[in-house]
Amino acid sequence: MRVEAVEKIVKRAGRAGEPSSDAGSSLAIKSFLTAMDSDDSLLGATLGGPSTEGSEGVRAYAVDIALRFRRPELARDRQLYFLLSEKLIELLRNAGSGESLEAKLALTSTDQANASAGEHELWLQLTATGDTAEQATLRWGLGLAHVQQALLFTSRYLRQYLAQKGM
Repeated sequence: MRVEAVEKIVKRAGRAGEPSSDAGSSLAIKSFLTAMDSDDSLLGATLGGPSTEGSEGVRAYAVDIALRFRRPELARDRQLYFLLSEKLIELLRNAGSGESLEAKLALTSTDQANASAGEHELWLQLTATGDTAEQATLRWGLGLAHVQQALLFTSRYLRQYLAQKGM
């Protein structure tokens, strides 16, 4: 998977909570949200989109994912978000096809006026391409499964880090 850390992610045309017409992507989203709500995850997730676009012969399917630590004291710790980003980049680079899957990551602050004191979010934009809309959607669902596994692994890694720090 191509993975890139960027300063800002341009939000897609799709709206948050917009239902997907594809049963496969709906199932992938439900599975992902269930995993993020489990005790195994330090993070909560909100999905925006989906959006589809493309031209003749190349279709793209994308969803924006906002990730935030559930515990407020962790959500304000910018260093934890950097550790989260580094580990996700490392894990996702080895997952899926670099030709058809792309993930962009950007750290944002929920309080733009006082970014150092506010809570933060990690935005992840997952995009898959294919020859048809169905192929792009299927590849996106597989990419989301990779993201889910990487986030659960990273949660375990960060729990160990926090335990060593006494947090």
